[in-house]
Amino acid sequence: MTLLTVYGLLCILGVTRLSEISGHIIRYGKFIFPVSSIQGIIAALNSLCCVILVFIDFRKGSKFAMGIMTLSILAALNPIIGSHNLAPLPSVVTSLVSFITVLIIYSFYKRSAINSLTDFITGLPNRRYYVKYVNQQLEAKNDFLLACIEIEDFKNINDVYGIQAGDYILKEIAPKLKSMLGKDEMLFKITGGIFVMILDENNYPEEKLKLIIRSEVMTLPPKHGEDPSIKKTCNVSLAAGIVHIDQNYNKERNASGILRYGEMALAEARKSQEQKICFYDDSLLNSDFEQKEAEFLIKDAMAHDWFFLVYQPQYITEGKKLRGFETLIRCRKPDGSIVSPATFIPAAEKTNLITEIDDYVLRRAMTEMKPVLEGSGNSFVVSINVSAKNIATENFAQKINQLIEEIQFPAENLEIEITEYSFVESRDITIDNILTLRTLGVQIALDDFGTGYTSIAQLMKLPVSLLKIDKSLIDELESDPVMSDMVDSIIYMGHIMDCEVISEGVENENQLEILKDHKCDFIQGFVWGKPLPFEEAKKLI
Repeated sequence: MTLLTVYGLLCILGVTRLSEISGHIIRYGKFIFPVSSIQGIIAALNSLCCVILVFIDFRKGSKFAMGIMTLSILAALNPIIGSHNLAPLPSVVTSLVSFITVLIIYSFYKRSAINSLTDFITGLPNRRYYVKYVNQQLEAKNDFLLACIEIEDFKNINDVYGIQAGDYILKEIAPKLKSMLGKDEMLFKITGGIFVMILDENNYPEEKLKLIIRSEVMTLPPKHGEDPSIKKTCNVSLAAGIVHIDQNYNKERNASGILRYGEMALAEARKSQEQKICFYDDSLLNSDFEQKEAEFLIKDAMAHDWFFLVYQPQYITEGKKLRGFETLIRCRKPDGSIVSPATFIPAAEKTNLITEIDDYVLRRAMTEMKPVLEGSGNSFVVSINVSAKNIATENFAQKINQLIEEIQFPAENLEIEITEYSFVESRDITIDNILTLRTLGVQIALDDFGTGYTSIAQLMKLPVSLLKIDKSLIDELESDPVMSDMVDSIIYMGHIMDCEVISEGVENENQLEILKDHKCDFIQGFVWGKPLPFEEAKKLI
């Protein structure tokens, strides 16, 4: 850029010198060059130089280019004004056109730069601007609070009401958030339904956030062709994760790192039913690290076949006859160490990885047990746990049916275990899937019964064939007469519903005898059998 600037100034000097001999001609061999033509050529080259300056750096380059063009115009005008000689007029016009061209290019680049730093829906500064601004604050060692604010369920709002409704909500929320800003405070639109506020820690930021973070029922505009008299409403709620940046802040001191910590606090804030505000602390980082570590473990285990299955026997209480097996997943790393499901299953349930694990267990258990079932005359049940997220998908029953047909697994020997939580969300889809599975002949067990949210009225309507009494109730069976009566009532209620009942986690003979007295149909637990590798389970059969 320096060389081009120097070159432009030399061009001006050349035009000025040639002006002194304006009207003359220069001969070169047989060729004749009017001085005015040479001036025009130099002016054109100077214009090209200035345009290139703008493209190299539209801010600094534009300033240099417009300065050079101004000097060029003045240099060309000088002989016209002084001697009334119009020969340099083409140079003036060329320089003037070039000046306008540089100005147009500069305006275009400036508008593009503004657009690149602005969210086109809300008009707020975007993530690129956020990164620039926060890094400047960090370099200046300023203290501030970062609040990462999210419109909860924004994706679902877009899915249910349409993208136009989502855009409308963003446009309505943005000015409300902006109105809360004080001097030197900023609001950015990051992505989706996420905003970031940079707040002055001395300007009552928590009070501001408490005013912002609340639910609001919004009336949505009608879509094209819809009756405008029909009002559609949507409940919009916000949550905020807060990071305090001061001289004691010892984490990643860059815009992206701080936003990551804000999102961690935001994820924690979402879990609260009332106070949707959470300040970041190191415990959240540890939790996030453990979550990511577990996710990587699951992906590696899937890719390298580290998962394997064990089978815990279930027995008929009277006579200790084998009823079947509950299928349990385990993970063995290459060094031979076994990873407990308690390490990776909770992490999987927070993502779609739990569906992949379910599908793996279903296929592998049915494939392993198919020949064993045939050899035993189809005399036992294979019970497989399925997550609430999986059974609430619309194609779940179809997926099970395809597996049954592909593996030729007898449907009546397959039992799907679900929890009461499966009915909390997407209840209708879950029940439809269960009804379809029951039609195929698949049995349905309600796992961990007695610890969930299902009321007796709801329970009576659930299409399940087996109730599993949770281990936490069985643990207090001997020591607490009230708990013993509670378990007795659950067994009695299950029988009224025409369900069979199994108690899991039975560990000693006293518990076993109490459950026999209560007429519990089946027993599962260490008292009669620990989880077995496949080959040992096959021998037991």
